[in-house]
Amino acid sequence: MKNENHVLLPEDTFTRQQAEAVADAYENIAIEDDQGSHFRMVVRHRIDGQMLWRGWDFEPQAGAELNKYIVSHGVSKE
Repeated sequence: MKNENHVLLPEDTFTRQQAEAVADAYENIAIEDDQGSHFRMVVRHRIDGQMLWRGWDFEPQAGAELNKYIVSHGVSKE
């Protein structure tokens, strides 16, 4: 999903394919804690790498919360 030049997640739970599209679009967003059947998406500070927000793919409303940080802190690879 794109929104004003941002690659975003769906508002609720999200798939691995959706998460990979977001991770591929930003320098400071990644899939971490990959358990195979589930994983965590993490937004990190662009300078010091500290975690700003994280959400598991299966959490209700995880995409909505992550999208707030993607829009405000995501560093596009383009």
